Amino acid sequence: MKTTLRKAIHQVDVMMAPLILSAVKEQNALNTYLFHALFRDEEELALNCCDPQQQVTVDTFRRFVAYHKSKGYTFVSPVDVLKGLDPDERYVMITFDDGYYNNLRALPILEEFNVPALFFISANHVRKGKAFWWDVAYREGKKAGMSDAAIDLEKEHLLTLTDDAIDSYLTRKYGPACFTPIGETDRPLTPDELNKFAQHPLVHIGNHTCDHAVLPNYNAAGIKEQIAKAQDILEDIVGYRPITIAYPCGEFNDTVLKVCREENIKLGITTQHAKNFSPQLYEPTNLLTLNRFTIWGKEDLISQCDFYRSDFHVLDKMKGMIKRLKAKV
Repeated sequence: MKTTLRKAIHQVDVMMAPLILSAVKEQNALNTYLFHALFRDEEELALNCCDPQQQVTVDTFRRFVAYHKSKGYTFVSPVDVLKGLDPDERYVMITFDDGYYNNLRALPILEEFNVPALFFISANHVRKGKAFWWDVAYREGKKAGMSDAAIDLEKEHLLTLTDDAIDSYLTRKYGPACFTPIGETDRPLTPDELNKFAQHPLVHIGNHTCDHAVLPNYNAAGIKEQIAKAQDILEDIVGYRPITIAYPCGEFNDTVLKVCREENIKLGITTQHAKNFSPQLYEPTNLLTLNRFTIWGKEDLISQCDFYRSDFHVLDKMKGMIKRLKAKV
């Protein structure tokens, strides 16, 4: 299906979502949401000191939590999920990827609404105080006069590499100092900060590999090292071995799932946009491949939330129809 048509149909789905929600009872499910950096405000975003990614501000995050509270959702932790969720209720699990220092800005909101959140940590970035490569590519690319499109193309290429190859590429291009964070916006948490953060009762820490590794780019030994070593590092910092993992960029394969089981990881989270329905989510493979929605700061928050809650999407129906027709050919 051509991109322009797909976008047009998606906009129809977005506009229809409030009507569908008012007319048809929403199915009970676990909706998991993805956040990365948490910007103070629009002015901080405009500084271009790191990749804007989802462009989510503290205010946007607070409105997100308030919205779901107003709709009767129960916010849950990974421990709650593993204990078993009532199939007659609707749930939200908040997740943050990477381990940015600015994630601490979420804590007052979590406390205000008394909701838990799960923070997936790229272990070596915290241990070494190392900037994330996508922030380096964006910040230094902007300084060099690259267009956003050119930076995006470069990032697409880098996503096909291992972390060592990415580091070599960017160091050759921008010099060894490029991985030094320039401020509180782009830096990861320090080990001491992460230790203190992890002690909070509303905070849960998960594995995001040692080096934010896109795991299918690695061989079996590399996958094992990226996951198992991160478990060791995080245990040393926070005092326990994580039972959850978010696969960087949502990418995984059978070897990744095998290693997760060997490391006693119980929940794995992807970037596939879909709800998680009970009891299907409690099938072993499904627990290691939970779906997750993404919130975008530059798009209307209420429209996004309504769309993700809605259980009828024209675009999905058309994709299903096209798939069935192809199967008959």
